[in-house]
Amino acid sequence: MKKAIQIGYNDTFEKKCRFAAEAGFDGIAANFTSVLDKTEYEWEQITEDIQRILDENSLECVQTHPYYYDLRVSSEEVEDRLEFAVKQAIIAGGKLGAKWNVIHPRSSVSTGFRVKEAIDDNKKVFANYLECAEKYNTGVAAENLPVFSGIIPCMPFFSSNYEDLCNLVDSFNAENIGICWDTGHANMMNFDQADAIKFLGKRIKCTHIHNNFKRQDLHLPPDCGDIDWEKVMGAFCSIGYDGPLTLETHCLYPEDDMLRAFAKFNLAGLDMIEKYYK
Repeated sequence: MKKAIQIGYNDTFEKKCRFAAEAGFDGIAANFTSVLDKTEYEWEQITEDIQRILDENSLECVQTHPYYYDLRVSSEEVEDRLEFAVKQAIIAGGKLGAKWNVIHPRSSVSTGFRVKEAIDDNKKVFANYLECAEKYNTGVAAENLPVFSGIIPCMPFFSSNYEDLCNLVDSFNAENIGICWDTGHANMMNFDQADAIKFLGKRIKCTHIHNNFKRQDLHLPPDCGDIDWEKVMGAFCSIGYDGPLTLETHCLYPEDDMLRAFAKFNLAGLDMIEKYYK
């Protein structure tokens, strides 16, 4: 399986890509969540810069993560400047050859997290994202989110329920929509992650791989936490998932030596869990 690591586009992007290539990664996921209020011309320059860096390091862009709304903002609220950033990230993903652009579905906070309203609101914005993605030969993957008790106690976000997430994706008759399965988010939920993966099946198109100890969304490397990787990877195998294993682990180290070590350690974690893909 191809192995990738998510890297945020900022002033450290180029060296982190270089360290990822040195460690042995096949690709990266370009994270655009800090890219906001750029013009269309600036987005073109960003895309060209990323392509140059990828070419120089023999890496591919397997997916992107566009900007996303604050989770406390209700799903019926739409802001033009944020929608522009999301669509420009999707366009960049298409130009870079990324198959999937990962989007956070939003929750109907103002109605008390009612599912019907959330699905209706998400269908409107996802329809626009899919239209944009189709023009640039790429796709949109809706991500499962956990319950963030520290933000709004005891209330689940819309896509924390994988069946609701499934209903959103199935509401579109389109081949360029799917699900990004986030293993760390799923680990925080009160369901069997392997069962959820098997239920979603071919809808899962890409991944965010990270670990935790269920209480906090720590985005730790694969071997730091309590996910049962034998069950999870066995479930991926059973549904025939053949996309990349893409890390979404948080790196807090500024020193180059630590960044290099971080990349190598994370790749070793992917090698470890891949052994259970059987």
